[in-house]
Amino acid sequence: MARCHLEANRHGLAVEAMTLMQNPWHQPSRSSPVRGDTWPWTASIVLSVAVGVAYLLAALFSLALLTKPDCVAVFWPAAGIAAGTLVAIGPKARLPVTLAVLVASAAASLLKDRNNQAAVVFALCNAGEVLLVAWVITQRFGKDFKLDSLRNVLTFFAAAGVGPAISAIVATAGFILFYNSRAPVSTTWLNWFASDALGIIMVAPLLIGLGGLRSDLPKKWELTEGTLTLVAFAAVSAIAFRSPAHYWWYTVVPLGLLLPALLAAHCRPVFAAAAALILGCAVVWTATIGIGEFGEISSLPDRAYAARATLLAISTYTLVLAALFAERKHNEAALEDSNSRLKNSNDRLQLALDGAELGVWSLDAKTGRFESDARDGQIHGYRSDALPRTLAAARPFIHPGDLPSLDAAFAASKRTGSRCKVEYRLAPTGGGADLRQERWVALEGTVVCDANGQSGQLLGVTRDITERKKAELALEERNVQLALAGKAGRVGSYAYSVDSDVIQVSAGYAALHGLPEGTTETTRSAWRTRAQPEDLVRVEEVRRQAFRRRLTDFEIEYRILRSGESRWIESRSFISYNPDGSPRRVIGVNIDVTDRKRAEDQQRLLVAELDHRVKNVLATVSAIITQTHDAGSLHTDFVTALDSRIKSLARTHELLSQSRWSGVSLAEIARLEFAPYTKDNVEFGGPSVTLKAEAAQAMAMVLHELTTNAAKYGAFSNRNGRVSLRWRWLRNGSAGRLAIEWREIGGPQVQAPSQSSYGTAIIRELIPFELGGTTELAFASDGVRCRMELLAEWVSGAVPQDNEAKELAPAQT
Repeated sequence: MARCHLEANRHGLAVEAMTLMQNPWHQPSRSSPVRGDTWPWTASIVLSVAVGVAYLLAALFSLALLTKPDCVAVFWPAAGIAAGTLVAIGPKARLPVTLAVLVASAAASLLKDRNNQAAVVFALCNAGEVLLVAWVITQRFGKDFKLDSLRNVLTFFAAAGVGPAISAIVATAGFILFYNSRAPVSTTWLNWFASDALGIIMVAPLLIGLGGLRSDLPKKWELTEGTLTLVAFAAVSAIAFRSPAHYWWYTVVPLGLLLPALLAAHCRPVFAAAAALILGCAVVWTATIGIGEFGEISSLPDRAYAARATLLAISTYTLVLAALFAERKHNEAALEDSNSRLKNSNDRLQLALDGAELGVWSLDAKTGRFESDARDGQIHGYRSDALPRTLAAARPFIHPGDLPSLDAAFAASKRTGSRCKVEYRLAPTGGGADLRQERWVALEGTVVCDANGQSGQLLGVTRDITERKKAELALEERNVQLALAGKAGRVGSYAYSVDSDVIQVSAGYAALHGLPEGTTETTRSAWRTRAQPEDLVRVEEVRRQAFRRRLTDFEIEYRILRSGESRWIESRSFISYNPDGSPRRVIGVNIDVTDRKRAEDQQRLLVAELDHRVKNVLATVSAIITQTHDAGSLHTDFVTALDSRIKSLARTHELLSQSRWSGVSLAEIARLEFAPYTKDNVEFGGPSVTLKAEAAQAMAMVLHELTTNAAKYGAFSNRNGRVSLRWRWLRNGSAGRLAIEWREIGGPQVQAPSQSSYGTAIIRELIPFELGGTTELAFASDGVRCRMELLAEWVSGAVPQDNEAKELAPAQT
């Protein structure tokens, strides 16, 4: 065979490759960052030189140990060095490795007396072979390739076969054309293919494993244990393979079958690959030198074939076992991690359930079995020694009124496979019907289907929502109370967006504006139709001013028309603005202030009336003072008369104030004027008559003057004198006039005054002048007589009687 291969020292190459993989040039530097799949040129040079030197030494070492006379070597380790380096580092090492293989391969051929043409062909075939193997692997698995699964191992074997098989075709043609034309084609192709493929299979896994350690460095104890095991394994392998042939079953077979398997099961795949390489070195060495078991085979080609078969079996057996054990470890780690995460998830779920006070339950759709945890039992009040095992046994703990809704929720969930969500009450325990004593439970469940897609179980949780329901009930009651208070107090709230016509209103607002009960929304357009037109313009202007000045609130009063009646509304609005300052939303309240407005109007009228009456009283007092002063010159008489008249006026005002100026009974006026005198001296009476304020004041002044005159000069001046005061409605065409008659009896003889006094003027002129009535005053010798007539319009609710006998009431004394 023209091209001969020699096994190189695998241990030295492995150490050198490990150093290369850990070379700091493989890491991006701060000054020359790595981008994409390219390296700094200095790192590429270092890698290219290292791979080229290793490749050249391995090739020369193989070519230096050729077996005679056929020059047949067992395998070509240089191909494994280049392919393993390229797969371990990745596409960024493609150019440095390719250049290294081309130069080293050509140099090795030329140093072993190959011609230039053959050296070039062999160099191209070796470089193309390495690129093809790496391309097949990276196309299938990407940059991060590891021999830790059976699929990866099988793909690696396929790539190690495809690359050498294709390169062997070109190399065989070059070998025959440029070096040895008499070489057999099939033997040449087979030797090239077998030696290169075994070289890749034996060496590349170690370098790929070393490259994988960059991202997952072994611990010190693991590295120490694996290294010592490999050293011991190498020593045992040397002893075993040097043993005589008849010891083969006791040394080589256990060593080749058991120790790699134990190493693969205990350590990482990289250590198993190293063990396979050690066994391969031992096989190649013994087959080449002809010692041990392989030394018993006399034919060199037969020893080569036996050695290759042994190498293939050892590498396949070891790598497959290592991959299977690695997959198992990964699966165990994944399972352990999954179990750990599941346990953590369960722990967190349990903490969440405990924190949320949730109960867990399940219902088997086929068997009807019901199960619940302790919290669910506590919520429903189950006895710990008598937990319900069926849904029927749990039904008595649920309020009878809520059982239909619960059954419907369960049925719908089973039928459609949807989530089940329902709230229900627990059965009452105290027999009371108070809503605040009820206990509420919220239930949520979901359907879990079996392998056939049928509903298998209904799983869910329960929680006690009694406090929430109490809060909802309290809130509902409060809302109802607020609504009632709003209706009773005529207060309503509203809210609207400035850019919308819709207004959200409360029940009080609806009642306030006469909207149908239950109205929650209306429009500002509808509100404009209710507002008084003259007020609407003012309201809109105030609103625009508030927006323009960015006020947060404003108040205004306006009128609306409700059921044909004008009502006054006080509106208080609060405004929120967008970040740009534009108004966004208005919230406010409306208050019906119609009664207040009416009271204010009434108050204004009363104030005006009071002002008028006070002025009249002051005018009357002024007149009294003036006339009293003119009536006499003595100071004492003046003060006495003035005091008497003002007190009379005050008593009348007191009566009018008590009746809120609606009128005073004529009998009450007479009683006050006659109060200083004994009942034997007075008699008065007549129908029930209430004089209006103006008439009461005038009649009181007249009666006061008559009484004062009787006390000074008339019937009240001696013990035997009496005064009679009678009033009646006139008849015979004079209906509508009230006659009042004053008569003095038993007093001293009366003489007509020589001149008219202030009192006489009041008696004669006040009623005609103020009330349009008539007064007749007579100073008869047997006593003063006075007859007065008032129009019925000065009497409140006056209804004259036709029968004079019924008009006169019994005399009052």
